[in-house]
Order: sequence, then C-alpha cells, then structure tokens
Amino acid sequence: MSLYDFRKHMSEILSLSEHDVGRLIVRAPYAYKRYFIPKKSGGMRPIAQPAKETKVIQALLVDDWFSQLPVHECAAAYRQGSSIKANAERHKQNAFIVKFDFSNFFGSITESDLVNHLSYVLCGKISVQSIKDIARISCVRDRATSRLALSIGAPSSPVLSNSIMYYFDLAVWAWCLDRNIVYSRYADDLTFSTNDKGATSEVQSFILETLEKIPYPRLQINSEKTVFASKKKQRRITGLIISNDNEVSLGRDKKRLISAMIHRYTLHELDEKSTLHLQGLMGFAQDVEPLFVAKMRGKYTGQVISNLLRQRGKKSK
Repeated sequence: MSLYDFRKHMSEILSLSEHDVGRLIVRAPYAYKRYFIPKKSGGMRPIAQPAKETKVIQALLVDDWFSQLPVHECAAAYRQGSSIKANAERHKQNAFIVKFDFSNFFGSITESDLVNHLSYVLCGKISVQSIKDIARISCVRDRATSRLALSIGAPSSPVLSNSIMYYFDLAVWAWCLDRNIVYSRYADDLTFSTNDKGATSEVQSFILETLEKIPYPRLQINSEKTVFASKKKQRRITGLIISNDNEVSLGRDKKRLISAMIHRYTLHELDEKSTLHLQGLMGFAQDVEPLFVAKMRGKYTGQVISNLLRQRGKKSK
C-alpha cells in the first residue's frame, strides 16, 4: 500500500497543480490575520487566524487525519461532550486541589514537535514529506522568534495540542493513579485533586521532572498561576466553584452579576453588546447550574428568561 501523499491529495481536492499546492504550503505560516483580545486576568491574548485556503486545508486535516490521533482520557477540552463543568465534576469529591498553568501553551508547540509526533503516531501511513508539509501548514510564524508554532485561532490547533500532550498526560495519569490523585488537563490548565492533604505537595516536582523527560513539546509552568486550594479556601476549577457540599456551581459573584443584568434588561437599560453578553451568561448558567436559571424564572418571570435564551439560540444559528 502506498503512503499518503498530501500534496497530491490537496491538488485533487482543491483543483490546483501540485506546484501551486507547494507554494501554498510554503507561504501558509505567513498568511495569518492577527489581532488581540483582552484576557480576563488582564493583558491581551494574541489571536492568529489562517488565510481562507489554509483554514480549509486544516479543517480537512482535522477530519481526515487529526481525528485519528491519540488523545488521553484526562484531556478535558476540545473533545466531544467535553465542558468546563464536566472537568470540574471530576474533582468535586476531593477536598484538596492544586492547579498549574502552562506559559504560552499553543505558541510553545512548534513545527518540529509536530513532525516528531506525527512521524511517531502515523508511521507507515504518511510519507515523510507529507508529514513535514502537514506540520508546516498547521503553524503560524512567530514574529518575535521566527519559529513556526501553533496559534490560537487556527482550527487544527486544539486537536493537535491535545494529541501532542498524550504521552505527558499518560505519564502524569499513571503517577496520580498510584497515589489516589485525580488528574485532568483542560488545554493549558492542569488540575489535581485528592482527599490526602499531603499528596498535593509532591505534584509540582513530578510535573517539572516529567516535562524535562518527555522529548516534546518543551513547556514551562507559569508559577504565578499555581494555586493550592481546599474546603477552607474556595475551590475554583476552570472558572467554576465547587461548594462545600461538593456541588459544581457558578459561584455567588457570577450569580449576582447575572441577576443584576437581568434586572437591568427588564428595565431596558442594557445596550446590544451587554444583552448579547447576558444571553451568553444565561446559556452558560443553563448548562452549569439549571436550578439557578429556574430561580431566575421565578424572580423575573419565565417569559423574560425564555426570551433571553430564545434570542441567544437565534444568534447562534
């Protein structure tokens, strides 16, 4: 059986010559629309979206090849049925939590990391040149370092990041299993929980040791975002609160914000942007804590809440 030839396949699908496909691959990392969005924690997050042709090819790769790549069960984002609520629920029965965050997660996963990973997991299926081409067309050129890496905004980045972390996740999961620690990774957020108070103190040194041992990618922990929490201190996981009765909740602050915004909505005091924001919050609340939404129906009438949720549904179509 002949190995998959990426350029030939793209030539047939896109009705381009293989020469033109080759030119597209060469310039792909340079053809990105770049902009910034505010981070919740402050500062700005860089977004880079690929040109239309590159985006189409990346989407095809996700369907044809990247969907076949290994992803560990501990990966709690970018998968069918995954959500921040499901991630938090993995840890709700445990009293002690420690959380870590990677610095520049997508930007640290480079073209050479992708070549190494794809060469290993797709060995015997794809030609060597095709693997190099696929890795290149999945990356953006970093203007500061000139290296090619994944970007926030590319359709292929989430699934590639999940798979490239497979062997890290596997090593950490096995270590945690021996110590009755629950581990999950939501993109670049690592969460560990246990009912053994002393167990969390060993986690950080093991992570650092594992990051040194794995051949790829080269990641660093953002020490400023490391958090130790327990029932004495609010347990927050990917933006959600675990209450002292071990239920996943929006948290009091988020509920107060939503209730106040609904009140302003009933008085016609919200502009269009704020109304859209409220609709998003209501949909989020419906997914995470439907009982709270039911209480809002009682407080502000079912018609008001239904209108908000219905308008949100129309916007998403």
